Amino acid sequence: MRNLIMSDTPKLNCEVGALAITVNAKFSTNLGKVVRIIDSYGLMSWPEMEEAVHVWKVEVASEGSFLHYFYPSKQQLDLVSSGPIPDCYLRRIVPVSDQLCLEFEDVRPFVTMEPSAL
Repeated sequence: MRNLIMSDTPKLNCEVGALAITVNAKFSTNLGKVVRIIDSYGLMSWPEMEEAVHVWKVEVASEGSFLHYFYPSKQQLDLVSSGPIPDCYLRRIVPVSDQLCLEFEDVRPFVTMEPSAL
């Protein structure tokens, strides 16, 4: 029974500390933004989605870049550097923790060249 419950749990695209890129958004200006996952809000309702989805608190990784959020109750468009984004709207661009160490353990280090040779 325990294995059945675990197999029904969807795998998340991201984790806290990872970098991700936005691949879906209501506003096209939010597409392709590189963000850092800074916290988890857990399962939440999200506009235009029938079921609760996992939502992350993210911050934009590029200085001077913003996320656009429209709040119907305030009739206002906000430009912010951090905010909530559903996991299904994100794709990780940083490997899972320790993946690089495991993949490249057997690779020899590069030979360092003298600056004048560059």
